[in-house]
Amino acid sequence: MAAPAILAALLALGLTVSAQAAVSPETVDGFAEITGGSTLRLGIETIRLHGIVTASVGSAVEIEARGWLHRRIASRRIYCHFDPTAALVERARSGMCEIEGLDISALMVEAGMAVDCPATSKGRYKLQQQRAEAAGFNMNERIPLPASCGSGAKKPAKKKA
Repeated sequence: MAAPAILAALLALGLTVSAQAAVSPETVDGFAEITGGSTLRLGIETIRLHGIVTASVGSAVEIEARGWLHRRIASRRIYCHFDPTAALVERARSGMCEIEGLDISALMVEAGMAVDCPATSKGRYKLQQQRAEAAGFNMNERIPLPASCGSGAKKPAKKKA
């Protein structure tokens, strides 16, 4: 079916097509090189795992997270999905990455290697963080949440005096 015919069929169904359609996510795949507790490289792409925070670079917890990540994804093909309109952060693109259909960020949080960053994840990894805490990880001490992540909860509006 030609493009004009598809458009006509959509219009006949009452569907509209915006001239500014949403930008499709971009996906890259390959075998990753671990470069940090939540950062990896696929070919020339440096990728920061979306929605999570790991401990400070060089800390014992970050080194543990890097090792965990290496053991979990070494020699396995991973897929990372990007919003092509998102800005680079520290020369890395934020990506939702998966291995064998599983979200790598979710796996890291549940294993106690990272915490959910509500400001970027919208609470996506809250359940995994609760599971890590139930398993005995004191996540507030292990990986302090930076102010940039916020709590995910809306603050009440201040009353005018």
